[in-house]
Amino acid sequence: CLWIGTGGGRQDLRFLQEGGFDGAYTYFAAEGFTPGSNIKSWKDVAMRFKKIGKIFVPSVGPGYDDTRIRPWNRHNVRQRKDGACACRVALSYDRMWSAAVTSKPHAVSVTSYNEWGEGTQIEPAKKHRSWKGERYKSYDPHESTFYLKATRSWSKKFKEDQCLDLGDARGEL
Repeated sequence: CLWIGTGGGRQDLRFLQEGGFDGAYTYFAAEGFTPGSNIKSWKDVAMRFKKIGKIFVPSVGPGYDDTRIRPWNRHNVRQRKDGACACRVALSYDRMWSAAVTSKPHAVSVTSYNEWGEGTQIEPAKKHRSWKGERYKSYDPHESTFYLKATRSWSKKFKEDQCLDLGDARGEL
């Protein structure tokens, strides 16, 4: 049973233990949206969780824009720009994946496959205007499967790193 958490601080660790959770999943994939979405802390959080026998599952995403459904939330928008967010720290999908893989978590979550309302989708995309006049963007200048291909590549890297770690644990490398 995983808790959808916001961080990895002492209170969160106590909550995990007292609540009987197996670990925590960050869910929000917009850098800085919550303490849990701060990629600089993932490695440390993962290590703290492992020390108490809990698993850590960071969530990665290509961007975030929920102003279509939450117009007051503009301060949390992380626009995509050629596969990278044009936010304060120019965070890219690759950067989030790299931080996730480096933290050596139990698993990595992708937020999301098709959450168009929050602008976190990675499914194939093409420019479209709905019957209500709402515009949906493509991943131009990249192909429609840009994020799926990046996900496949990072997933492979994550799995390879996991296998290397298992080999190290068995003294095989």
